[in-house]
Amino acid sequence: MAKLRRRLTQDDVAMIEKIDDVTRTCFARDPDRPDNQFFKPRGRMPVELRRAKQRMRTARWRADMDRRKSPTIDEVGRALVEALVTSDRERLMDRSGAEFDLVKRALVSLRDRGYSVEETLETLRRRRNGLVHPGDRIDEDSDSTGGVMLF
Repeated sequence: MAKLRRRLTQDDVAMIEKIDDVTRTCFARDPDRPDNQFFKPRGRMPVELRRAKQRMRTARWRADMDRRKSPTIDEVGRALVEALVTSDRERLMDRSGAEFDLVKRALVSLRDRGYSVEETLETLRRRRNGLVHPGDRIDEDSDSTGGVMLF
């Protein structure tokens, strides 16, 4: 609930002006003080230059992902959706190993498209680490997906 403030009176305005005047006269900064700017401002960068640098960073990231054959989380998600819609509905409803089969089929699909399975598992691990609280991952390996071979 917001506090109600009272309106400034003429006496309040006069007191504020008096305080500001004392501040300026008694506590003025020394113009010969040492330079305290460790990092000098570089000035504003032109928008075109900033966008060109962003395009270069994006192109480098994409080239690096292509070189490593690493899928993005979107591509992993699409493979999972494809595995879901192409799975046997009766087996999916049975739930006997359906999740494992679904993930396995998604990884096979990504591998067949030329992506690295190791990089895919690393992408999934990074996504899981972002979604799951560290306290819930105490018993897991810290830098791997647990060493599970799916195929």
